[in-house]
Amino acid sequence: ISLSAAAGGSVNISCKYPQSHSADVKFVCRRSGSDLCAEETSVKKNSRWSAEGQIQLYDDREQQLLTGTISHVTQQHSAEYWCGVQSDQGHKSFITR
Repeated sequence: ISLSAAAGGSVNISCKYPQSHSADVKFVCRRSGSDLCAEETSVKKNSRWSAEGQIQLYDDREQQLLTGTISHVTQQHSAEYWCGVQSDQGHKSFITR
Protein backbone atom coordinates (compact mmCIF):
# COMPACT_ATOMS: atom_id res chain seq x y z
CA ILE A 1 0.00 0.00 0.00
CA SER A 2 1.39 3.39 -0.93
CA LEU A 3 -0.21 6.47 0.59
CA SER A 4 0.55 10.14 0.31
CA ALA A 5 -0.61 13.34 1.96
CA ALA A 6 0.15 17.03 1.67
CA ALA A 7 2.39 18.53 4.34
CA GLY A 8 0.23 19.54 7.30
CA GLY A 9 -2.57 17.19 6.24
CA SER A 10 -3.46 13.75 7.53
CA VAL A 11 -3.32 10.22 6.20
CA ASN A 12 -5.21 7.06 7.20
CA ILE A 13 -3.69 3.58 7.24
CA SER A 14 -6.32 0.80 7.21
CA CYS A 15 -5.57 -2.87 7.77
CA LYS A 16 -7.98 -5.81 7.73
CA TYR A 17 -7.19 -8.70 10.06
CA PRO A 18 -8.58 -12.23 10.54
CA GLN A 19 -11.47 -12.64 12.99
CA SER A 20 -9.26 -15.03 14.97
CA HIS A 21 -7.23 -11.96 16.05
CA SER A 22 -10.20 -9.80 17.10
CA ALA A 23 -9.37 -9.92 20.82
CA ASP A 24 -5.61 -9.46 20.34
CA VAL A 25 -3.68 -6.22 20.78
CA LYS A 26 -3.23 -4.48 17.40
CA PHE A 27 -0.34 -2.22 16.47
CA VAL A 28 1.11 -0.11 13.70
CA CYS A 29 4.84 0.35 13.57
CA ARG A 30 7.26 2.35 11.51
CA ARG A 31 10.23 0.71 9.86
CA SER A 32 13.53 2.51 10.26
CA GLY A 33 16.49 1.00 8.42
CA SER A 34 16.93 -2.59 9.53
CA ASP A 35 14.74 -2.05 12.63
CA LEU A 36 11.28 -3.31 11.62
CA CYS A 37 9.42 -1.67 14.50
CA ALA A 38 11.41 1.39 15.49
CA GLU A 39 8.29 3.28 16.61
CA GLU A 40 5.14 1.44 17.62
CA THR A 41 1.61 2.50 18.54
CA SER A 42 -0.83 -0.09 19.88
CA VAL A 43 -4.50 -0.33 20.78
CA LYS A 44 -5.81 -2.86 23.27
CA LYS A 45 -9.56 -2.26 23.43
CA ASN A 46 -12.37 -2.53 20.92
CA SER A 47 -13.70 0.66 19.37
CA ARG A 48 -11.25 2.89 21.19
CA TRP A 49 -8.86 5.49 19.90
CA SER A 50 -5.31 5.13 21.17
CA ALA A 51 -2.99 8.08 20.77
CA GLU A 52 0.36 6.67 21.88
CA GLY A 53 3.16 8.06 19.76
CA GLN A 54 2.45 9.87 16.50
CA ILE A 55 -0.31 7.59 15.20
CA GLN A 56 -3.88 7.47 16.49
CA LEU A 57 -5.35 3.97 16.24
CA TYR A 58 -8.93 2.73 16.17
CA ASP A 59 -9.77 -0.99 16.34
CA ASP A 60 -13.18 -1.91 14.91
CA ARG A 61 -13.45 -5.56 15.95
CA GLU A 62 -16.86 -5.98 14.35
CA GLN A 63 -15.41 -5.15 10.93
CA GLN A 64 -11.95 -6.61 11.76
CA LEU A 65 -10.42 -3.30 10.69
CA LEU A 66 -7.54 -1.41 12.29
CA THR A 67 -7.30 2.25 11.27
CA GLY A 68 -4.30 4.44 11.99
CA THR A 69 -4.31 8.20 11.44
CA ILE A 70 -1.23 10.37 11.20
CA SER A 71 -2.11 14.06 11.57
CA HIS A 72 -0.01 17.09 10.72
CA VAL A 73 2.06 15.08 8.25
CA THR A 74 5.65 16.18 7.67
CA GLN A 75 8.50 14.80 5.56
CA GLN A 76 9.71 12.98 8.71
CA HIS A 77 6.63 10.72 8.52
CA SER A 78 7.78 9.33 5.17
CA ALA A 79 8.46 5.65 5.88
CA GLU A 80 7.22 2.10 5.56
CA TYR A 81 4.53 1.25 8.11
CA TRP A 82 3.38 -2.22 9.17
CA CYS A 83 0.18 -3.39 10.88
CA GLY A 84 0.26 -6.34 13.22
CA VAL A 85 -1.31 -8.24 16.09
CA GLN A 86 0.15 -9.39 19.38
CA SER A 87 -1.09 -12.50 21.18
CA ASP A 88 -1.55 -12.86 24.94
CA GLN A 89 1.82 -14.65 25.00
CA GLY A 90 3.53 -11.61 23.43
CA HIS A 91 4.04 -13.20 20.00
CA LYS A 92 3.78 -10.60 17.22
CA SER A 93 2.49 -11.30 13.73
CA PHE A 94 2.48 -8.80 10.90
CA ILE A 95 -0.70 -8.63 8.84
CA THR A 96 0.26 -6.04 6.23
CA ARG A 97 2.80 -3.41 5.32
